[in-house]
Amino acid sequence: MGGSAFHDLPPNSCPRIPNVVYQTLKARLTPVLEQIYVYVAVPPEAPEKLDHGDLDFAVYKPREDSSSNVSTPGMVNAPHFIVQAALGASHCILEDDNRTSNFAIAIELGAWEELGCAEQEEKSRRAAGGHDIYYQVDVHVCADKNEWERIIYFHAYGDLGMIQGLIASNAGLLLGLNGLKYSHPPHPTVTLSQDFTQIAAFFGWSNERRSLGFNTRQEIFEWVCESRLFNPERFRTKGEGFTKVKAQRKMYYDFLAWVQEKRLNQTQSEVIAAGTEKAEEWQKRIREEALAKFDGEDKVKSSVLKNYGSKKRQKQIFNGTMVGAWIGANPGERRVKIIMDMVRERHGGADGIERIFEAEGEDGLKQRVLCALEEYTSTTQ
Repeated sequence: MGGSAFHDLPPNSCPRIPNVVYQTLKARLTPVLEQIYVYVAVPPEAPEKLDHGDLDFAVYKPREDSSSNVSTPGMVNAPHFIVQAALGASHCILEDDNRTSNFAIAIELGAWEELGCAEQEEKSRRAAGGHDIYYQVDVHVCADKNEWERIIYFHAYGDLGMIQGLIASNAGLLLGLNGLKYSHPPHPTVTLSQDFTQIAAFFGWSNERRSLGFNTRQEIFEWVCESRLFNPERFRTKGEGFTKVKAQRKMYYDFLAWVQEKRLNQTQSEVIAAGTEKAEEWQKRIREEALAKFDGEDKVKSSVLKNYGSKKRQKQIFNGTMVGAWIGANPGERRVKIIMDMVRERHGGADGIERIFEAEGEDGLKQRVLCALEEYTSTTQ
């Protein structure tokens, strides 16, 4: 499957792009976008990949000569018409500010022939029913350089970022595009670090080796497993703290199969070297190490206090006694709880309740409660 953003175009209008064509397109468009943005990059692609669905750029900081035409002060993106014209895009899906815009660039007839891909182009045109075919080029505008660097790191080498996140999940931590996080329900999740250089050092991943690039997926798998936190004996892919991954993430699932084979082929000495520490004890120790490394103790205390303060405030501004009085019911009646749940659900949960109270006071909450009561009454009669 090729690019999938342009649903208004005929089916198969954005075909998969052969690797040699993709590299040529990237080399052509990178300097074009560099005339508009100061920072422009494409995350390094997964090795051994034969074709690509689209071309993804991450950009930041419009150049002065292009940003002078921005109509809204404070916008982080260059004017769309400048980008569209520079890319030569025929169709666009445009998003302002810190978001991704999609551009469809027409593929000239015979453009792939000189790159040795004439047959693929012909097949793509037939699949599109004789209609024009396009490259899908996505341009994500970053809010700051930190985000730009994080995107380039985490989206590099195909599913590598997701695989690194899986290693973190096994250690009881969360690792994603926004950095390393510490979860401790029911309190808010704490961000420990957004610096992937420091994060990699904590896990035991060589930044120097990574900067050299990878020629095969095997090299990536071996690099990931150099982490001091990787242990095939206690390696899991499901359970609390793990997210479900789409089946089409072939590199991710190939890694899981590779780990399984690695586990089965371990020597006795390797099993012994892995240690006998129970998984729960090991995870607790690593989480404590992470807090110490990234000065997380104060952040955790702050999140606990914030959560406690929020809950206490909720009880003060939105409770069964108040709601019962508004609807003429005893606080313990079942319908009081039902109506409170209805109000929370319709207005953004606890945060939404606070926003209403801050903007409209108690009268605003009472109005929402009475509306919910009317709805509840109409459905129970």
